[in-house]
Amino acid sequence: MLVGLAMESVGIGFALAFALISGDPFPSAAGAGWSLVAGIAGVIGLLAFYRGLATGSMSLVAPVAAVVGAGLPVIAGCIFGEQLAPGQVLGILAALGAVGLVSRPVEGDDGAARGGVWLALFAGLGFAGYFVGMDRAIAAGAGTWWPLPLARAGSIVVTGAGLVATGQARGLRRVATPLILVCGLGDTLGNLGFLAARSMGSLGPSAVVASLYPAVTVVLAWLFLSERLSRQHLAGVALAFAGIVLIALPG
Repeated sequence: MLVGLAMESVGIGFALAFALISGDPFPSAAGAGWSLVAGIAGVIGLLAFYRGLATGSMSLVAPVAAVVGAGLPVIAGCIFGEQLAPGQVLGILAALGAVGLVSRPVEGDDGAARGGVWLALFAGLGFAGYFVGMDRAIAAGAGTWWPLPLARAGSIVVTGAGLVATGQARGLRRVATPLILVCGLGDTLGNLGFLAARSMGSLGPSAVVASLYPAVTVVLAWLFLSERLSRQHLAGVALAFAGIVLIALPG
């Protein structure tokens, strides 16, 4: 939670400055409300994601969270009236198959990595809630840039309350490092990119493209953490990326 709060605190200042400079009008009550909902869902997903990375395998947790976080907004987009191309339907089926493959245990696993998969699924639900909430905020007239600082405000309140409730608030100074600053700025830039994509397109493809981050995560885990990938896990990761590409392709 300490890391999450530090990152959110860094991000809100940058996001607020961006929204003010953009000149977008402050959103309506509905737009602000959806932004807050998105922020709360997103931070819950992010905390579950961090816990999954800490207790499981990075190269499994990241793809599972991404597939769930990308697939559910596509379904939500259909409910909101967006049309799916045949290739996108195939991509969703591929993504579901990928979840099954990367979630299967392999011989020699100690169980810790498998436990991280459940946290990854929960993280994916939180990420999906974030994407859908931001989409609804934009649809309610919140503009392009204001949803992010409002979402950050909601996530900071939730994380701060969690820290106070668990007695961890006293350790905040220990996480104020340059690495947290870089992560917070990077996270904010990524979210601004999603908002820009959504403002120019639809929810499903925007959420899917925003979920391509596991490609980098898996490579970093292989390079720096020496994580081992079985053939079934490699196949699952490849299928997940193929599904994401299919979902992102225009009809």
